[in-house]
Amino acid sequence: MTYAIENQASTILVIGAGELGISVLRALRHKAQNTPTRISVLLRKEAIEARSGAKKARLDELRALGIEWVAGDLQHQSVAELSALFRPFQTVINCSGFVGGPGTQLKITEAILKAGVRRYFPWQFGVDYDVVGMGSGQQVWDEQLAVRQRLRKQSQTEWLIISTGIFTSYLFEPGFGVVDAEHHRVYGLGSWEYAVTLTTPEDIGLLTAEVYFHQPRLANQIVYIAGDTLTYQQLADLMQAHWGDEVERQLLDKEQLLADVAQYPDDMAAKYRLAFARPDGLAWDKAATYNAQQDIETTSAQQWLTRHQLR
Repeated sequence: MTYAIENQASTILVIGAGELGISVLRALRHKAQNTPTRISVLLRKEAIEARSGAKKARLDELRALGIEWVAGDLQHQSVAELSALFRPFQTVINCSGFVGGPGTQLKITEAILKAGVRRYFPWQFGVDYDVVGMGSGQQVWDEQLAVRQRLRKQSQTEWLIISTGIFTSYLFEPGFGVVDAEHHRVYGLGSWEYAVTLTTPEDIGLLTAEVYFHQPRLANQIVYIAGDTLTYQQLADLMQAHWGDEVERQLLDKEQLLADVAQYPDDMAAKYRLAFARPDGLAWDKAATYNAQQDIETTSAQQWLTRHQLR
């Protein structure tokens, strides 16, 4: 595909260079090669001053990619201070995650609007918060919906939300408690027919770059992408085929999940298991996604398992 690059979209700031941020930065740089597009990344001061280890390796990669960095602190800087950091950029892509604590995403949004940023990709790389609604039990999900409401109430800054589902790897994390590789057991959350959408950070990065450069320009809408969409029943079947033996299947109903949260109120994984025990808002048909419509291949759950040799 060939994309036209508009003058008003020639400077990009990516907030954060973690697992998702670095994937977005790599994809943007690849897609923007041989163009005048300038790409920068917002990092904390201590990350910029790293002299060894993973953070130093990340700086070396960013330097090799020709990406500049800007020092900032989402948690401790004020709206006015963050606004001053954002103002020089036409587009901001927020890959900060939930670091910074409650209220941080709303603060970033206010700073974006105050700065007059032309185009904003908020940190919404997750579930469909409109469908989930307020009162899900996840405070950060309520804040994500509030961010959407704030963006929709204004017309100065274009916004674009990319809904991705969860990171593919998280579905298989032992701490999430859905796939128990040690005992070859799979837990269904709420119902075996409930589904989840999942996408790898690499695919999210690739598709974010594709969406950014898409012509005609996409604006003020939600773009759905997916690596895969599975019901918990399909996940159990997939693991059985992957492991090559019978899988123990255990359904955790809503009552059990509520009891777990009550017993372990500080266990974030227990809260997420409860949040993912619902029939809507967590999954969408892969055939209807942007990547399917654009004929862009993404990594399925089965492909991810084959690559990572989960045993």
